[in-house]
Amino acid sequence: MEAVYLARQAGFRTVLVDRDPLAPARALADEFCHIDILSEEDRAAALLKEVDLILPVTENYGTLLRLEKIAARCDVPLALDIHSYAISSSKIKSNNLFSLAGIAMPEQWPECGFPVIVKPSGLSGSAGVVKVKDQAHLDAVSDGMGTEAVIQKYLCGPSYSLEVLGHRGQCAGLQVTELNFDAAYDCKRVLAGPDTGKTVAEAFYDLGERIAEALHLSGIMDIEVIDHNGELKVLEIDARLPSQTPTAVYHSTGANIVELLADYWIHGRLPSQRRFSGKQRAVIYEHLRFHNKVLEVSGEHVLAGAQGLKVHQDKFSADVLISNFEKSPDDWVATAIFVEETEALVWEVRNRAIKIIQQAFKAEKVLDPEPFD
Repeated sequence: MEAVYLARQAGFRTVLVDRDPLAPARALADEFCHIDILSEEDRAAALLKEVDLILPVTENYGTLLRLEKIAARCDVPLALDIHSYAISSSKIKSNNLFSLAGIAMPEQWPECGFPVIVKPSGLSGSAGVVKVKDQAHLDAVSDGMGTEAVIQKYLCGPSYSLEVLGHRGQCAGLQVTELNFDAAYDCKRVLAGPDTGKTVAEAFYDLGERIAEALHLSGIMDIEVIDHNGELKVLEIDARLPSQTPTAVYHSTGANIVELLADYWIHGRLPSQRRFSGKQRAVIYEHLRFHNKVLEVSGEHVLAGAQGLKVHQDKFSADVLISNFEKSPDDWVATAIFVEETEALVWEVRNRAIKIIQQAFKAEKVLDPEPFD
């Protein structure tokens, strides 16, 4: 959804290709093609040879390899560094890279002690993440995950994200954003603004450059860290177009990551500035679900399978609302974006909007859960 939204904001014509005929972003694209890349390679190639850039937003490694083959066959740039992605898509490989480069990360089990976080090596975001408090719980969780699990110390502190665009290790860092999570540790809200992450920005930019150099990155990478007692520790990296944070960055700084990727992959141009640290507006970007008379701030998983999404401007005090509330007023989801000059002001507007939405849909309860509630 973010890829299509930002491409349209950049003035590009978008063609969405998906094997799911009901892909949520379908309603936002200029054109939709129901194609399974793996089983319909010739059909996909006939379509993709007509485009200027292929922007993959899937984590299916087999599909990415097939796209690489089709892109070479059609002589169309593919916005993916497959080598960096292969490392970033495995937390085991990523952690080995951090260890060799001397980059701080949460302590590993068993040296760290309890509580710990257990997460599958090959999944990103919140998928499969479990907080474990003792050995019995760890044994039960580990049996279900197999050998490809990463076990690290559970750390407290604010979480931040940074997008880095690189060329053979040289890179430009975009804007530091703060991440808020729901009860299942899925990102429910992104914060961006002039004071957001200000205390960690310089250290985070330096960290981004070190990781990009270690990866020899060419393309895009997202880095997630936790500020634990004043030290940034890397939780994960993803060498692909991330979700959520780029849209917050766009509304705060005007820097459109899809436009920057097009400049890089089509024209070979990196951003002229090494760090995007100019004027910033305050942004709150969050996901909502209304169900059974309950309005809940939820992780992005609630958007899966959503139908009838539409972009609304200045609705319910939100600058942008991407939602299907018109199609299904009793059970809907939304991505809401609020933009103001300061963090304090944007929170005032956001809180007022939640009350307006609650009244408009007669919600009996509003929930905003925290991790592991």
